[in-house]
Amino acid sequence: PAFRRVLHVEQGRLEDLAQPGTVLLFEGQAQRLKVKVGDVLTLSAPTDRGVNNTADVRVAAIAHNVGLLSAFSAFIQAETLRQLYGLNVSTTGAIHLYLKDARDAPAVAARLRDALAKAGWRVMEPEAQPYWMKLMQTVPSEDWTGQKLDVTTADDEMGQFKQFILALRVVTGLLVVILMAVVVIGILNTLAIAIRERTREIGTLRAIGMQRGKVRFHILLETGLLGLSGTALGALVAAGVAAALNAAGIALPEAVQVFLASERLTFLLDPAAIVQDVLFLAAVTVAASWFPARRAARLRPVTAMHHVG
Repeated sequence: PAFRRVLHVEQGRLEDLAQPGTVLLFEGQAQRLKVKVGDVLTLSAPTDRGVNNTADVRVAAIAHNVGLLSAFSAFIQAETLRQLYGLNVSTTGAIHLYLKDARDAPAVAARLRDALAKAGWRVMEPEAQPYWMKLMQTVPSEDWTGQKLDVTTADDEMGQFKQFILALRVVTGLLVVILMAVVVIGILNTLAIAIRERTREIGTLRAIGMQRGKVRFHILLETGLLGLSGTALGALVAAGVAAALNAAGIALPEAVQVFLASERLTFLLDPAAIVQDVLFLAAVTVAASWFPARRAARLRPVTAMHHVG
């Protein structure tokens, strides 16, 4: 049932994988190999003794591509796999569990470790590293022999990738801070010029009784409306361009799929995040206009009315 939710079979039947000598391929793999359901492939793999074994397998089903998984994975019947690599029945492999909520993974992994240990299996200590790093670094430095089971979560396997994403977010944050500084400086310069051109108007309003607080409020209100309308329009245009690119379905090369975990170029359009960013940028605009508005409100009516230029 878990695989049925993940794999959408285009050709063939998923039930045929229960027969010996069968394999499931993805669309991209079938296209590269130029095979279809019912064709026979010859697989070759080296054993731990350095001997190359071969096995003939029949393509039982072809599934739709699912991004990164379909770039390097295929599903083969267990008996055929043991024959290909020269493994006996007691040799363990890898079992993948798919959870409805990924946040439950640490608790499920802890229960599996306890259950396996109580069943008499030797279990490796939990360590937030991919299994291949443990095989290359942790296991060779230990003095035990025989077999141990290892239980890891998706977060453990993606540890280094998550560090890369974190570093990317830090760099993105720094770029946003620099961009905000440039925006604030631009707003300050623009408002300084606008207030200078409207100095006589401000002096007239002050002369007929408008208080300083109202002058400041009107300038902040005008800036806020301009900032809100400008950012909202920019967000709508950007969302439209992103939606158009998503609809175009631009295919990505496999080297890029490894990092984006997607087969096609896709932009995430989160309405809540877009609204939050629009409000944030509008608030930055209002905050940047505070000092020019305060300076305009402090102008003396007589001096402002006689201003030239």
